[in-house]
Amino acid sequence: MKLLKKRDWFNLIAGTALMAIGAEGFYEHADLVAGGITGIGIMLDAWAQARFGLHIPLWFVNIVLNVPLFLLAWKSKGKAFVGRSALTAVLFSLMLYVEELFPLYSKDPLLAAVFGGVFLGIGLGMVLSADATTGGVELAATLLHEKCRSVSVPKFIFILDAVIILAGIAFFGVEMGLYAILAVYVTDQFIGWVIEGTNFAKAAWIISDKSDEIAAALLLELCRGVTAFPATGKYTGQGREVLFCVFSQKEVHSVKSIIMNIDRNAFFLLTDIREVLGRGFPEK
Repeated sequence: MKLLKKRDWFNLIAGTALMAIGAEGFYEHADLVAGGITGIGIMLDAWAQARFGLHIPLWFVNIVLNVPLFLLAWKSKGKAFVGRSALTAVLFSLMLYVEELFPLYSKDPLLAAVFGGVFLGIGLGMVLSADATTGGVELAATLLHEKCRSVSVPKFIFILDAVIILAGIAFFGVEMGLYAILAVYVTDQFIGWVIEGTNFAKAAWIISDKSDEIAAALLLELCRGVTAFPATGKYTGQGREVLFCVFSQKEVHSVKSIIMNIDRNAFFLLTDIREVLGRGFPEK
């Protein structure tokens, strides 16, 4: 296992704490089975309480189910693969234990789904940013992929989570299952927000007979670098330049106005850019 930097430690500790708030503080007491080992734990706890009057804490389920998975992973992939994720799984179990000592939300399932998803998504995003996982479904999917290479790890994760969510629907009803699906969506959105950031850029591909004028206007009015690529239209057989330009979301309207004011027949393709590095052209 590589040595953890201070930022990694912060992401792991804070991330697992936020995940525990989402799973223990919101999901469990609203009966939201949103996949993962915590989903299995929520069902086991509800079953044990209904059948025997016993409480099975999520931290205990997380440890019991993760231990055999990590032993299998250690045997097949080595300690370097297991190290950081095993540490994260232990931290997550500890945070689940601590979270039981604080007030837990158990009223509106819609609010539980949304806010539980927010906490879980931000926390898991921080954990993933530290190049770790909490084991569970992700680790099980990796091990299954070793046995069946024709199915990718993300597909196995989807299948396992889908099975757990369907079991939750059978256990708690369709309505709670729909809330759980909403929680999964919110979680996924916030994982992306943490890992990729919110300051997305935009990129434009522009095809026009007046490409020189458009490029000059973008450079002059927005101070944005423009790159021209030679291209040939297969329908007409004519050679043209394709312009490529990256700019901020706030400048979308300005870019559209510049292009339309110069050539209303221009072909304009706008796309999202998740991460931009570099200036595009050197300073003078």
